[in-house]
Parts: sequence; structure tokens; C-alpha cells
Amino acid sequence: MSDTYTARPDGKRTSDHEPSGQGFPGQAKDMVRDVTAKASDLTDNVTRAAKDNAAQLGDAAVDMANSAKKKVEAAVSQRKSIGADYIGSIAQATGRAAHEFEAELPQAAHYIRQASEQIQGVADTVRERDVRELVGEVQDFARRQPTLFFGGAVVLGFAALRFLKSTAPTSSGNVQTSAFDARREG
Repeated sequence: MSDTYTARPDGKRTSDHEPSGQGFPGQAKDMVRDVTAKASDLTDNVTRAAKDNAAQLGDAAVDMANSAKKKVEAAVSQRKSIGADYIGSIAQATGRAAHEFEAELPQAAHYIRQASEQIQGVADTVRERDVRELVGEVQDFARRQPTLFFGGAVVLGFAALRFLKSTAPTSSGNVQTSAFDARREG
């Protein structure tokens, strides 16, 4: 590529690519403006692309979070159902324990039966309510009535122990006796 030069009235020469009336400083300014404009356009394009990608990434993250939330909720719901069934089985065991006490201690059997009904109510509540509500209610009850909460846990433990003892399998037809039964018989 060859440039042709022409003489100007002031004696300086200009190139065919050089706008008339501008010298090297004018060309430099034009080039700086062009480069600045192109850089600005490029920056705008990159910014737009980044915003678009960020929006897409944000949507993908929200979708992943929603999917994870649904999976956790399903797992918690399943565990809640299993827990409600377990509490229901404790209520049944407590009812059977009340039956065991009926002959020897009818008053205790009455209270154990009431406890069994309350436990069954808890099982029904667990089935019906949200996990967050349940946790909050248990915490509130334990704060308001710590003695009753602890006492209920102890009574449930004794009732469950009695039930487990009454349903313990025997080995080879021999009846298993506990140390308590041996002292009571002896």
C-alpha cells in the first residue's frame, strides 16, 4: 500500500489517507476517538453478555435451590410420617401397658391410659402439622413446663420398658425372668 503525498500551501505534505487540514496530531486524536469508541462498544457488549449470563446463572441457581428444597421437604415429610407412626406405636404400647397394670394398680392404669390417649393425639398432630410448627411447639412446651416435659419422658420410658419386657421373646421355650421377678417370687 503506498501513500501519495500532496503539497499544502504551508509547504507541508499530506497523505491521501489524512483528512485535509489535519496533520499527525489530528490523526492521532481521531484514532484515539475511534479506539475509545470501539473500547466503549466492546465494554457495553461484554457488560450486556455478563448480565445475560448472570441472569441465566441466577435462574439456574434458583432452579437448583428449588429442586433441593423439594427433595428436602419430601425427605422430611417421609421422616415425619415415620415418626408419627412410631409415636402411634408408642401410644399402643402405652395402652397395652395400662392393661397390664389394670389388675394390680387400677389407678396407675387409668393415668397410663390417659397418657396413651395423649400420645396418640401427639401422633395425629405430627401427621397433620408442618415440621417447623412441631419443633416450635415442643420447644415452647419444654420451656413452659420443663418438669412436666421431663416427667412425661420418664413415664413414656417406663411404659415402653414394660411393653418391651412383656413382649420379649423366650429362648428354647424357657421363660426368661428378670432379677426383679426373681426377687418378687423369692
